Amino acid sequence: MTFVFQQPGSANLLEAIDAVAANASSGGGVFAFASKGGIDALFACPNISRMLARRRPYHLIVGIDAITNAEALLCLSDKLRKFRTLTANVFFHENPGSTFHPKFSWFREGRDLRLVTGSGNLTLRGVGQVTVAVPPSGNWEAFSVQSFVGAQARVVNRQIDGWLDTQRIAGTLCELDDARIRDRAMSNGRIRYTKAPARARHAPAPPIVHTTLVDGVELGPEVLVREIPLNRTGQADVGKRVLTEFFGYEGKAKNVFIQYVSLDDEPGPVEPKRLFVNKSRNYRLELSAIAELEYDIGDDDRRMILVATKLDHRSFRYTILPVTSDSYSAVSALLGPVPARRGKSRLMREDRISPDTLRNAWPNVPNNLLPVDVLTPEP
Repeated sequence: MTFVFQQPGSANLLEAIDAVAANASSGGGVFAFASKGGIDALFACPNISRMLARRRPYHLIVGIDAITNAEALLCLSDKLRKFRTLTANVFFHENPGSTFHPKFSWFREGRDLRLVTGSGNLTLRGVGQVTVAVPPSGNWEAFSVQSFVGAQARVVNRQIDGWLDTQRIAGTLCELDDARIRDRAMSNGRIRYTKAPARARHAPAPPIVHTTLVDGVELGPEVLVREIPLNRTGQADVGKRVLTEFFGYEGKAKNVFIQYVSLDDEPGPVEPKRLFVNKSRNYRLELSAIAELEYDIGDDDRRMILVATKLDHRSFRYTILPVTSDSYSAVSALLGPVPARRGKSRLMREDRISPDTLRNAWPNVPNNLLPVDVLTPEP
């Protein structure tokens, strides 16, 4: 057995998992939390990717009590389409007093078995990041690597298989497209983990540092406020810049999750959507809630407003403000005056702002539309 303390700035856990997978005939991993960066890093490991290229089975299970967001689920779905012998499940439970929290990997080589067991989750911080930053990125973690042969290997193999069978019977191992999983992932995407800077004794509390980093990548302005022109039922013409810079369209079809939040603060179902541009070069989104509203135009040519929040790079919540809404004027003021018409049309007003700016302008903004700050370090 080997035992390792992982320091920030190193990728010891990721390297250990890859080394153990070198000659494996099958394997798998169970992680409490996962992120896109961690998933990408795992499947970029030479021995993991070689194992899957050789059609050897690998079973990944991730928890969704925290951290694991829609971007991670969609990333894992992409891997399933790429690797035919990869299977993946999400561990889902409804016990409010418990957290799914294991982190281990197993690899079988014939009748022998090797385990990598430790504290690191399937996130870039957990598996380790090689970095020259000062201070270095990553978590302090610890893990062990164990080898089992003969009777010991048979015992541990039976324990792993028995646990998997038990969870299948209990219904806790869910498919990635389960509606409950999508809903939980969207909720996880709202959480922004923050921490207060250190301060001298008796000094006034400094402001909380708000981060909009997801897996080390800046989200940019998280809230889009944009007028929507009259269009086909259930479609929102958002324009090329918004579709690319805010929603992340990169020139080829891309799957995202979108969820409507009513002005009464009721979230609707999470809807998988495909971002694409048709042959007519129309930069539109399918937003089902628009179809349920009358398209009224104000006396000064004001139009209904889309307010959308970027939860992560592939999941979004939105609401719609018709011109008849009591809150319309307050939100419309964020966009400035209505532009003059050019012929039969005019430019639609738009802006990208912070959640705090929106809250200040619209005190009764639906709470479920915006991110939530949690004063705790990321697990």
